[in-house]
Amino acid sequence: MKILFLKISIFILAAAPVFASAQVYRWTDEKGRTHYGDKPPADRAASAVQNRISSYAGPAKVTSAPAAKVQRGDGTATVTLYSAVWCKYCQQAKAFFARRGVRYAERDVDTADARGEYDRLGARGVPVILVGRQRMDGFDQGRLESMLRSEGL
Repeated sequence: MKILFLKISIFILAAAPVFASAQVYRWTDEKGRTHYGDKPPADRAASAVQNRISSYAGPAKVTSAPAAKVQRGDGTATVTLYSAVWCKYCQQAKAFFARRGVRYAERDVDTADARGEYDRLGARGVPVILVGRQRMDGFDQGRLESMLRSEGL
């Protein structure tokens, strides 16, 4: 059983780049084994596997943002929130910004243009919050407060 789990785990890790770049299909063969591939077999019913973004569920991670610091006309750092409407952590971040009166640009990763920006960031979940040169993957109110203070917001 452990060997089967290990083989499946290795397959999933090896197939991850395929999942990220092309449509993937799942089907079951005559022996009941599940298969994945980029082309469904002609003689089997196959279902498309959804390439969905997940929410960051663990502790938020703060790093340096790759882009140079962007400033608004008033000299304060720009805040950008990459989010999805279904993400509860994104909703918490938006509520925090509203309570604190923080202006921010929201980018919905379920739209094509924002998804391209999100992919270029190398993100793997939502929310992703950029504050000046800092980046938070996930949501932690205390850490976000600290990020905002350090940028003069």
